[in-house]
Amino acid sequence: MNARRVLGVDVGGTFTDLVASDADGIRVAKVPSTPDDQAEGILAGVEQLGIPLPELARFAHGTTVATNTVLERDGARTVLITTAGFRDLLAISRQDRPHLYRLDARRPDPVVSSGQVVEAVERIGSDGEIVTELTDAEVERVVEAVRALEPEAIAISLLFGFMVPDHEQRLREALVALEVPITVASDLLPVLREVERTSTAALNAYVAPRMSRYLGSLERSLGSEGLVPDVEVMRSGGGTFTTRIAVREPVHTLLSGPAAGAWGAAALGSAVGVEDLIAFDVGGTSTDVTLIAGARPATTADGQVGGLPFAVTTTDIHTIGAGGGSLAWRDAGGALRVGPRSAGAVPGPACYDRGGTSATVTDANLVLGRLDPEVRLGGAMPLRDDLARAAVQQLADELDLDVVTCAEGIIRVTDAQMAKALRVVSVERGHDPRRLALVAFGGAGPLHQAALAAELGCAQVLIPPNPGVLSALGLLAAPVTVDRARTRLTVGSALQADRLASGWEELEDQARAAIAEQDVEVAAIRRTADLRYRGQAFELEVAAPDGGEGVAPDALITAFHDAHLERYGYDQRTEEVELVTLRCRAEGPAPDLPLPRLSGGGDAEQAELARREVVIDGDTVTARVLDRHQLGSGARIEGPAVVVGLDATVWVAPWQTGEVDDLGILLFTER
Repeated sequence: MNARRVLGVDVGGTFTDLVASDADGIRVAKVPSTPDDQAEGILAGVEQLGIPLPELARFAHGTTVATNTVLERDGARTVLITTAGFRDLLAISRQDRPHLYRLDARRPDPVVSSGQVVEAVERIGSDGEIVTELTDAEVERVVEAVRALEPEAIAISLLFGFMVPDHEQRLREALVALEVPITVASDLLPVLREVERTSTAALNAYVAPRMSRYLGSLERSLGSEGLVPDVEVMRSGGGTFTTRIAVREPVHTLLSGPAAGAWGAAALGSAVGVEDLIAFDVGGTSTDVTLIAGARPATTADGQVGGLPFAVTTTDIHTIGAGGGSLAWRDAGGALRVGPRSAGAVPGPACYDRGGTSATVTDANLVLGRLDPEVRLGGAMPLRDDLARAAVQQLADELDLDVVTCAEGIIRVTDAQMAKALRVVSVERGHDPRRLALVAFGGAGPLHQAALAAELGCAQVLIPPNPGVLSALGLLAAPVTVDRARTRLTVGSALQADRLASGWEELEDQARAAIAEQDVEVAAIRRTADLRYRGQAFELEVAAPDGGEGVAPDALITAFHDAHLERYGYDQRTEEVELVTLRCRAEGPAPDLPLPRLSGGGDAEQAELARREVVIDGDTVTARVLDRHQLGSGARIEGPAVVVGLDATVWVAPWQTGEVDDLGILLFTER
């Protein structure tokens, strides 16, 4: 694997990160994202790296195209076909309120309006029996009604279609003549809950044409430069799939970029023998946090994007609008606030000297001395201390503060928001953060790790060799992956071992076929099940004991009781348990995280570039400025220190001490 030249590309809201790996080591690049055409930023990064595209054996990509399409509401004109009487299913949704105590709170509009919904006169009952047959005449009427709406994409989701897909398939066959992408819910997501299933199908159809255009354009651009291998796209649930699958099921990419970071953090932890951690990814626009247990990021089938639900397997990421580019501002009550608005890639923070004039978190860190203005971001972009100070001073005047106090306030508000997010994925889910390591990455994560590790009591902090591009690096450690699921609603007392085995085997066959379609051999199979206490509204996903081979129903139910106790602090072992959904994941061979071992380097004294004044808790301390690339294996680092690299800067607080391991990972603990 190390002899092959591979490239991982992660497109974020502010920067596009690239990591190239071959026998000579790794090279990184960080270039501004180009929202109008992400391919432009990718090609600019490839040019900066100087990589001959014909020499690449693998190209793995994390993209925000599907996410941005939903958030910006510029997807395809989509027509939804549903059962008669359910036209307003997406608008009514679950009838829950986005904000419990806000009377003016509005639910986000679905991507398909009621005027773009066609009702089909048919009905399948909850027992799987046909209540109203779908006639040939009705099929013809539906096709003409859809044709009149001039769709660019079509979604088909009928009531209980996941149990009996015949009606959905007949409609799909009749609509093929319209020559637009068609998403059939029973193919994409044959699981319980009509709202989530229909929303997922509608989202998939809504983003499919744009994803197809983008990936087609990207492959043509790269192909014209000589790229031979297929482009692999990161899936929200971890792992990659080829563009052939991505254009058909783009809903699996709604959290593509953040997932790459979480799985990269898991691989990093495994490299140093730490399997339980929190991935803490701070980019320019947002902060993403994920719990990792047993070297696997938590996953969920209860995702949301822009307030709209989708139910495919996705990495369980909690996101807040606080990043390096988040804008600081004074609210109507005179309080200092940070985010969720961001300076983005253009104009960016004031210190980037690209037209921004408002104070951001990055500007505050520069004013406090935690960023070194002598370091060029990405090796090319200088940081203007004077512009950062002017932007923070402007806000300070509004708040009647001095510039340093205002900058510290910005960092404290930001840290408080980040600490709350870290507690959501740890304390609130039954995990003691004192037993977890914190993996800090992203362009700004290492600047905030010290305060957050101290706040939560994390025993150890891990910082990768190139923290600003770990998401791109994680792409190179991601195997090709396929998830399959099907609802098998059964009460625990009726569960039978042979039915469990046959259900998983059916899903495994489907997953293996999908892996084979991508010219990859299956290296691992993971079987899980969604269970709940009878009467509960939501389920817990539980790994099948002993890998699901010949598993006894009692063992599966016991595993659910144990998982419920860990998650919620109690169980009800005398209550009836209900199996809802069986799931199966097939994975191809997992590449090693491409971290070459250090060959040389010096200690902290040899890596020292300068000394600078840094403000912390109102006091000024003298910190050493260290060149990260000059630090060798075993080098000891005592805070306070500023460790600079081309893609990220690490602020080491006075209470921290650490060392560099032989993979170049910084390991910090409290003194």
